[in-house]
Amino acid sequence: MTTSTKTRVSAWIGWILVAGLLAVLALVAIGPLKPLMNLASIGTTTETRDTQVIESVTTEEQVVLLSLGIQGLMEENSSGEVFGVAIPGSSRTSFIQYAFTAKLGIEGGEVTIEPTGEDSYLITIPAFIFVGHDDQTFELVAEDNGALSWVTPEIDSVEMVNKILDDTAQAEYIASNAETLQEQAASFYRGIVTGIDPELTVEFAYAG
Repeated sequence: MTTSTKTRVSAWIGWILVAGLLAVLALVAIGPLKPLMNLASIGTTTETRDTQVIESVTTEEQVVLLSLGIQGLMEENSSGEVFGVAIPGSSRTSFIQYAFTAKLGIEGGEVTIEPTGEDSYLITIPAFIFVGHDDQTFELVAEDNGALSWVTPEIDSVEMVNKILDDTAQAEYIASNAETLQEQAASFYRGIVTGIDPELTVEFAYAG
């Protein structure tokens, strides 16, 4: 091997050693960062958007002026018919005993207060309403069925209860207690106004 050839081989070996050394240094430098690189490459992107628009706020208040303790016994009869003629012995009779507390009052938000003078006001009370009921008990206490009652559909006790609390019944509770409701409404709102100023004069008007 000539001297020039030996020189070229030595130069190549030197470059290879330098390249190998640089590669080792690069691996050493990158090695500790590798876990961080792995963590950085794995993730979750979450986007949440909540848009709310409150268009209006309405405050409603029902004022209970009167509570009625109501109890009674409801009877319902039914019988089969043929061409409009009742079939003898086909009658069914059910008796439901009931008790509940009916609450009568007004929609407080519909009450209006208007000044009629320097120290006087007119309070207009809206129509009285059936606010609700509680403490209710409904019990089927007896049935009386004829020998041929099987031809007559059974009486629905739930429907009987609904009749006790339907719109017609509620209107009757209100009508029969209208005077007391007016007195209670006047007392309630007069107490509010005079509680602010005892010298104020208050008059009342009743819708309906």
